[in-house]
Amino acid sequence: MKNAVARKMTRIAFGSLLIVLVALSAAFAAKFATVDIPVKADLYSMTPTPLTPTQCAQCHSVQFGSLKDNGGLHRFECQGCHKTFHAYNPKKGNYEALMPKCASCHTDIHGPANKDCGTCHTNPHTPRKVAMTSRLANTCATCHAKPKAELVQFPSKHSRLACAKCHTSHGFKPSCSMCHQPHYQGQEYTTCTKCHSVHKPKMVTYPATEPARTCGSCHTKVYAKWQATPSKHAKVLCAQCHHDKHGYVPQCAECHKQVHPAGIMAKFPRCLDCHLDVHELPGMGTKK
Repeated sequence: MKNAVARKMTRIAFGSLLIVLVALSAAFAAKFATVDIPVKADLYSMTPTPLTPTQCAQCHSVQFGSLKDNGGLHRFECQGCHKTFHAYNPKKGNYEALMPKCASCHTDIHGPANKDCGTCHTNPHTPRKVAMTSRLANTCATCHAKPKAELVQFPSKHSRLACAKCHTSHGFKPSCSMCHQPHYQGQEYTTCTKCHSVHKPKMVTYPATEPARTCGSCHTKVYAKWQATPSKHAKVLCAQCHHDKHGYVPQCAECHKQVHPAGIMAKFPRCLDCHLDVHELPGMGTKK
C-alpha cells in the first residue's frame, strides 16, 4: 500500500514538474521569439523598383567599372542579363545555373564551330577585350577572311607572320613603328597606311600629294637628280607623274603635247632619244 502511494506521489510530482517546465519553456520562447518591434505591413505592400546600375555598383564596383570602360553593347540595365540576384548557395553549387547564358541573346555569330564563347570572351563585362589566345589565333580567318586572302594572294614578309605577332589582342591595331623605321626623319607613322595596305604591303599606292622625300628614301639617286634639276620638273612631285601605282612609268605626252615643230617630231619621235634623263633636265645628248 505504501509503495502504491509512493508511486502515485512520484507520478504527480513528475507531472507537476513537466507542467512547470513546459510553462517555463513557453515563457522563454515567448520572450525571445516575439521581439518588441512593431509590425509595419505597409513596408511590404508595394513592388520595389529594380536597382539601377549605379545602385548595383555600390557593391559591384569592379563590374561597373569594367562595363563603363569596355562594356561595348553590354552597357544596359543589369537585369537585362541577371534575372536572379543574391541567390547563390555554396552548398547547392548553383552558380552556373544562376549566371546568364550567351545564347539567351546571341546566336552563333562566329559560326557553329565557335560556341565556346567564354574561351575568348572571358569577362562578359568587357566583351570587346579579347586576349589573343591560341584558340582565337587559330580561327582568325573564320571572321577575317579578306585579310587572310590578301596575305595569300600578295606574298610579303607579313604573309609569313602569325596574326598574333602583330595583333596581340583582338581588335588591337599595332603601330608600324613596332617593326619598321620611317622613310625619313620625322615622318609620322600615321602616314604609312596611305601607301601600304598592311595585309598586302608590297602593293604600294599613294596620293598625288605624297611628299617626294618619301620616294627619295628608296630612290636616292633619282631623288638627288630631281632636287638639283633647274627644270620645271623640280616643282612636280613624284606621285604626280608616277601615279596610279608604284612602279608606273608615265609617257611624256601625258603632260607635254607637241612642243617641237612637226619636222623635228617626225625625225625624233621618241623624247628620250634627246632628253636622256627626265629627272635631270634639260640635259641633252646622244645615246651611245
